[in-house]
Amino acid sequence: MAITASKAELLDKVQQGYVQFEDLLAPLSKEQMTTPNVNSTWSIKDNIAHLTVWQNYLLSRLRGVIDGSMSEPEFLSLPGTEDEQNEQVYQQNKDRPLADVLADFRSSYQSVLATIQSMSEESLNGTFPWSTSDRQVWPLIVGNTYEHYAEHSAIIQHWLESVRGQA
Repeated sequence: MAITASKAELLDKVQQGYVQFEDLLAPLSKEQMTTPNVNSTWSIKDNIAHLTVWQNYLLSRLRGVIDGSMSEPEFLSLPGTEDEQNEQVYQQNKDRPLADVLADFRSSYQSVLATIQSMSEESLNGTFPWSTSDRQVWPLIVGNTYEHYAEHSAIIQHWLESVRGQA
């Protein structure tokens, strides 16, 4: 039997995760946000661009569910493994201005939130119309929102602590 998620609880966790991530970013300077080597060569800005791409991936899937698409929506047409795709996304975004990356992240989040709000609890607990598996929709939301924010928050916090320790 499939595990179900409450739409209200899901929305609450998505919103809480986003607020916690924004609270982490709020006191940071532009210099802190753009300093490389937070994780590998990535800066905090690059982590934000990465989160944006995966929020947009989620958004494409949710819109496909809403539309009842029988074929999986195209998203990243990048070859390779997920790590290789993430590297390509990094290369495409590393020179973008911080303000643009932040604006895209926030806009993408608002679109994801509005899309989840527009969906029924039944569709959130359902499966993808193009899938032959029993993979439910809601775990994709969890993995590309608050769990993903928490993962990158931990990376950023670890880096901030290491930088403070060197000062």
